Amino acid sequence: MKNLCTLSIVFLVSISSIFAQSETCDCKTDLDFIVSKMKKMPSYKDQVKGEKAIEFKDTYKTLSEKMKQPILIEDCYKLLLQQMLLVNDVHASLTFKKEYLSKEDVKDSIKIAAFKTLDIFKNHPKTNKNISVLKDELSKKSIEDLEGIYNYGELQKIGIYYSDNKKDLIGVVLESKLNQWEAGEIIFYATQTSSIKYNLYYYNPTTRKPGLVKSISFENGRIWGYKKEGNSYNAELPIKDQSNLVFKQINENTQYMYFRDFNSFSKKNRNAFKSFYNKMKKELNAENIIVDLRSNGGGNKKLSDPFLKLLKKKNVYILTNCFAGSNGEQFTLKLRNLKNAKHLGQTTRGIISYGMNYGYNYNTPSGNFNIKPTDMDFSKYLRYEGKGVVPQIKLEFNRDWIEQTLEIIAKDNQ
Repeated sequence: MKNLCTLSIVFLVSISSIFAQSETCDCKTDLDFIVSKMKKMPSYKDQVKGEKAIEFKDTYKTLSEKMKQPILIEDCYKLLLQQMLLVNDVHASLTFKKEYLSKEDVKDSIKIAAFKTLDIFKNHPKTNKNISVLKDELSKKSIEDLEGIYNYGELQKIGIYYSDNKKDLIGVVLESKLNQWEAGEIIFYATQTSSIKYNLYYYNPTTRKPGLVKSISFENGRIWGYKKEGNSYNAELPIKDQSNLVFKQINENTQYMYFRDFNSFSKKNRNAFKSFYNKMKKELNAENIIVDLRSNGGGNKKLSDPFLKLLKKKNVYILTNCFAGSNGEQFTLKLRNLKNAKHLGQTTRGIISYGMNYGYNYNTPSGNFNIKPTDMDFSKYLRYEGKGVVPQIKLEFNRDWIEQTLEIIAKDNQ
């Protein structure tokens, strides 16, 4: 009920007026379709029992009452998300399909001008704060505050401030080089789910299409693709453009391995892992091994788990950041179970307990949305879902993580 209430507070206020669009859909039919798909998910079967089952049923009834007449498309999307968020399953997703602007459209000033005549633009949610005053207030926030001015690359300046409940956050455009945006428009709502984790209901900076991304960390002046002005520390990110599989001899006693993912979909990647594994069997001979899983997007345990055998007699130092997820997180926990392993860095994403074997996705009857349900059950990791795996040693964000790890190794070897 907590997530439902918070979601309602943050971005379902005045749902009929603030988010007005000109097109409607039969939302109840879509709701029934989505519920039918959810009930087949292992996460639903694991979690929707007892009081949760009553809450799920009551929410369905409440939402159905709001859908007796055709409703605006984005309103429908938010209501459908309420039902989906009752199940803690970060992998499962509902996406908004309708296009208002394509990536090509935004290069055309005539199409941008035409877009700005539409209700979808005119009625887009806007802050009720004076932008000049807001800029001034946020510019005075300390570097440690979540509130402040953030950059979206070099394209936008975003002001982030607390909503009325002083817990959730709102991101508003302050300046934009993207002509499809104007100052004062809201670009995301961040709903706190646990500790440093937030769900972001956002509008794509390019296409302005709404969406939801779950279990995003707000730490080191970074939330998703937004980075705070004045905070240039990026030590938690892996080396840019580093290849998928990396092996280095750092010094006489320490070697380094980097895995960007464990994707097994392509034969080329499967063969690359096979070759890398055979290489490691011969060359992985140092006493200390750094296993870098920063931003590891996951994949197949058939590619990750064979390395456990090679590492079980080593001193293993695991590095993760907030973008490490799925099988990358599962592999982290398996490595932590080794006798001489330490987990360093930052809390992982928290997208670990379920997965997609076949990756099926389904358009809803209205054609406006697409649901991608989960079909794999790793519920033994449920306590980490939406929260992530917390490292045993947190590393500083203002210094290189490999250097910090080497300092810890040196101390351990004294």
